[in-house]
Amino acid sequence: MARQLCNMTFAVKNLGVVKQGTLTQQPLTVLCGPNNNGKTWVMYSLYYYHKLIASLGENDLPGRNLLDLSKIIEIINKDLVAVFNTSRDLLKNASFVPQLSAEQLTDQIQSIRKTFLMPAERAGLHLFYRELGTRRTALLHHASRENIDLGELLRDVIHSRYAMPIADYINWLNQLSENQRNSQGIFHGYGEFLKKELVRGAYTVSLRTGDITFKPRQRKRDGNRTQSMSLHMTSSTVKSLFGLWFYLEKQAKAGDLLMIDEPELNLHPKNQRIIARLLAKLVNAGLNVVISTHSDYIVREFNSLIMLNDERVQNLRKKHGYQEDEVLDSTNVGAYLFDNQTIKPFEISPDDGIYATTFDEVIRELNQVNDDIYYSLQESSDEQ
Repeated sequence: MARQLCNMTFAVKNLGVVKQGTLTQQPLTVLCGPNNNGKTWVMYSLYYYHKLIASLGENDLPGRNLLDLSKIIEIINKDLVAVFNTSRDLLKNASFVPQLSAEQLTDQIQSIRKTFLMPAERAGLHLFYRELGTRRTALLHHASRENIDLGELLRDVIHSRYAMPIADYINWLNQLSENQRNSQGIFHGYGEFLKKELVRGAYTVSLRTGDITFKPRQRKRDGNRTQSMSLHMTSSTVKSLFGLWFYLEKQAKAGDLLMIDEPELNLHPKNQRIIARLLAKLVNAGLNVVISTHSDYIVREFNSLIMLNDERVQNLRKKHGYQEDEVLDSTNVGAYLFDNQTIKPFEISPDDGIYATTFDEVIRELNQVNDDIYYSLQESSDEQ
C-alpha cells in the first residue's frame, strides 16, 4: 500500500478571513466551523500545494531547482491569485506555507500522488459541465460571425471565471468518456458500497457521448423495474454523489488525495452517517481524505468510529452493524475549527473522538429554546 500523508503542517496567514493558524494534514483531515470562516480557502490552497508537488514529480524539470522549499513557497504564494481567480489586492500579504524539511519535500515529490477535489458546486456542475466546457468554443464561433471587439472577446474566452479547483473539476467532467474506458480499480468495491447504501441504484456513462444516466434499484408498483433516466431527472443526492462514484470506480489509487467540500450536501442525516463510514473505509484502504463540513452527524459518526477502535468495545461493532474496516485510529485523524479568523485544532482522543464543541453549543442552545417554548405552552394550558 502506498504511504499516506501524515504530520504535514501548513501555516496560514491573511488568507481570506483567516488571519492566522496552522493545520497538520493526516490521512483523514476534517475542517469544521461556521459559514464564511475560510475553510474552502484553505482547502483550495492545500489542493494547489499537492497539485504543484505532483507536477514536480511527474516532470523532470531542468536542474531540479524547484526542490528548494523556499522556491516552492514563493511559487505557491505568487500563484494564489490564479488559484482563486481573484484580484491581487484581495490576497495582499496572504501566505500558505508548508513547514517541511528538505528530506520530507524530496520524499513527497518522488512519491507522486494525484489529487481530486469535489467542490461544493458539484451537483450543478454535473448537469451543466458541457455548457461550461464549450463556452469558449461557442464564443469563438460567435466572434467569427459578429461585428464585435475580437480582442476583448478573446480575453474573456481565455480568462476562466472560476477558481482553479472548480475549473479543474469541469475539465475532469468533460473527460468522462475517455476515463470511462479505464478498467475498474482497487476502489471499485467502495463505489459499489456508495451505489448500494447511498444512491440505491446504478450510474452509467456513455463511452460515445459521455452522457450520464441513472437507474434506480427499486421496482415500480406493477413489478417492473424502473427505467434509466438522465441525471437531470434524478434526486439531488444522486446528482451530488456521481463524481465520487466515478472517481472511486475508475481513477482512485492508494496514496492519492481525495478532497470533498461539504460531503453532507443533499444527504439525510442517516446518509450523512453512512458517508462518514465510507470515508473511513477509504482512509483505511489507503486514500488520504480532506473534508470541510458543517455536519454534526458526520463528526459524531467519526467519533463513534474512533472509539470503536478500542478492543474493549469490539462486541459493540457487531451489535450496531459496523465493519472492521470502518473503525478509525485516532492518530490518523486531524480536525480543525475555523472561527474568529483563526484555525484551532480540536482535541482528539481514543476515548472521546473529536471534541467538536462548536456543534455542542448550537445543539444546546436549540434544546434550550425548544424546552422553553414547550414548557411555557404547557404552563399556559394548565392555567386555562
